[in-house]
Amino acid sequence: MNHFIGAVLSASVLLGAAWDLRFRKIPNWLTLSSMLAGIGLNLLCHGWQGLQSSLLGLFAGLGLLFLFYVAGGMGAGDVKMLGAAGTFLGPRLVFFAFIWMAVAGGILAIFLMVWKKAGRRTLGNLKDLILSWILRIPPREANLTLQNPSLIKLPYGVPIAIGAILAAWLRWIPGA
Repeated sequence: MNHFIGAVLSASVLLGAAWDLRFRKIPNWLTLSSMLAGIGLNLLCHGWQGLQSSLLGLFAGLGLLFLFYVAGGMGAGDVKMLGAAGTFLGPRLVFFAFIWMAVAGGILAIFLMVWKKAGRRTLGNLKDLILSWILRIPPREANLTLQNPSLIKLPYGVPIAIGAILAAWLRWIPGA
């Protein structure tokens, strides 16, 4: 990846994060245009190998978040945004972006939980969710998905942007 591709990736995911913060969704026009830009730039800069890496990154990014979407814990725009980031990053770096994203999402979720003073309720919901998975019974509370308006929701475009930018730019640090 060259600096120009990294800059376009950064602009794309930052726009997605800002849109997600403002409107609580990431639009299809942004994810699709980002995917096309990532594929096109990698093809232009790296030829057929860049195209292959870009497509593998797309499917890796989509695959990493697909189960979270199916479980109702993440929106489709978030899944498509990580797929779009994968077109810029390729399969290896999109996996690193996923790890950075999970760390950033956890930190932001804890901050949000403390800021909204929802620690006890959040931990209770987490306990119910884990027990329902282990015991294979429905959760005690109302559904713990994005469709429940009473739950606090983290706009996951922000952790996706943090993860993608860190994966793209930290790869130039020796040893990272």
